[in-house]
Amino acid sequence: MNTQSHSADVISLRQIALNVNNDNLNEDILVFDNFCTYEKEDVFPIRIDALVIALCTAGTGKIGIDLREYDIKENTLMVIQPKNYIYLSNYSQDFRGTVVACSNHVVEDVLPKLTDILPLLIHHRTEPVTQLTAEEAKNIANFYAILREKLRGPSTPFLKQKVLCMLQAALYEMMEINIKKNGNIDKTTRSRKEEIMAKFIIAVGEDFRTERQVAYYAHKLFITPKHLSSVVKEISGRTAGDWIENYVVMEAKVLLKTTDMTIQEIALYLNFANQSFFGKYFKHHTGVSPTTYRKRNS
Repeated sequence: MNTQSHSADVISLRQIALNVNNDNLNEDILVFDNFCTYEKEDVFPIRIDALVIALCTAGTGKIGIDLREYDIKENTLMVIQPKNYIYLSNYSQDFRGTVVACSNHVVEDVLPKLTDILPLLIHHRTEPVTQLTAEEAKNIANFYAILREKLRGPSTPFLKQKVLCMLQAALYEMMEINIKKNGNIDKTTRSRKEEIMAKFIIAVGEDFRTERQVAYYAHKLFITPKHLSSVVKEISGRTAGDWIENYVVMEAKVLLKTTDMTIQEIALYLNFANQSFFGKYFKHHTGVSPTTYRKRNS
């Protein structure tokens, strides 16, 4: 395996499009089924440079999203933000799911203009998994079916606009479900804190390889470290330091498990002073040395 290209790299929608049976709109929007392989017990942690909305339609399993693991079953809705770590495990042979994935272009250029939807995306960054009722799941599945029908039909002058409108309608449907479940609670204060949490997670995802101090991220968000720590703890139940450390540890695990990079190369890649510091850090957080972890998971 080439050490310059490892599975911790972000996967593009183009790569997905080349490897799954899908209906797509210029690889900006993909709709496909059966988002896992039955050849392995686990789907190793990956990151996709896309907004992924998945609905489990049958079977059971577990999904890890940014180091938190969730049980999934029929009618479980998953909203996976761009560059989130995801992995699947313990899924049954009858496990099925329908997926719509939006490219970074759509996420950055189209969705931010829908200000009503932003609270939904912020909410799902910290609460990515929701169990729907059968009726709610049916309503979401109907949007998938219409999207797929449009993408399989003839190319027309307004196809992209129609597909985007259907996607927006699906997001508004999800927004209504979220409001029904959680209510319009403390909109201004809560949404501001969720916005800080979302921006913090994005910043950590971008900079964790070189920056591991809470103060750095607080400065980047123009708030005090104390306020950042308080908000992150309130919204996620974990400390800001935990989020940073877990990103580093997850990246290290992915590199140890899925690449042939040496431990020294991984230490340098993650900006540790030397292999010894990296080894102590990894063992402190996992209970085993990098070498032992690699042997157990090879």
